[in-house]
Amino acid sequence: MRRRRLLAAIAIAPALATAGCTDDSGEDILEPRARVVESELVREHEGTDEESVVVKGVIERTDDREIAYLEVRVRFYDAEGEQLDSTIEQVSDVTEGDRWEFTVAFPDTGERAALVVDHDAEIVRNP
Repeated sequence: MRRRRLLAAIAIAPALATAGCTDDSGEDILEPRARVVESELVREHEGTDEESVVVKGVIERTDDREIAYLEVRVRFYDAEGEQLDSTIEQVSDVTEGDRWEFTVAFPDTGERAALVVDHDAEIVRNP
């Protein structure tokens, strides 16, 4: 029982440590500097054991602050709206421009990939 409490405390510590934090200018450091503006499911090899699903999308800068690193999370859902999986990917080469493309693959193929009918995508880290 003590182990569970310790693990729970460790899991929430980072959130508590950054809650309400501001940078030197007084701005909220958790405010996103970019957002997902487009995303779509792309299916390949439909109906086979190699069926796969990826989400392709575009991220757009929301302000003028420098961005050196981005991570995007895609959640994959079945027809009943149940989450099948969630994947986080680093978006490469975000130092130039105001828009960046990304691709995130569903981790399974075949019958499990065939269950994916919807998704959502969001930025989860952009220090």
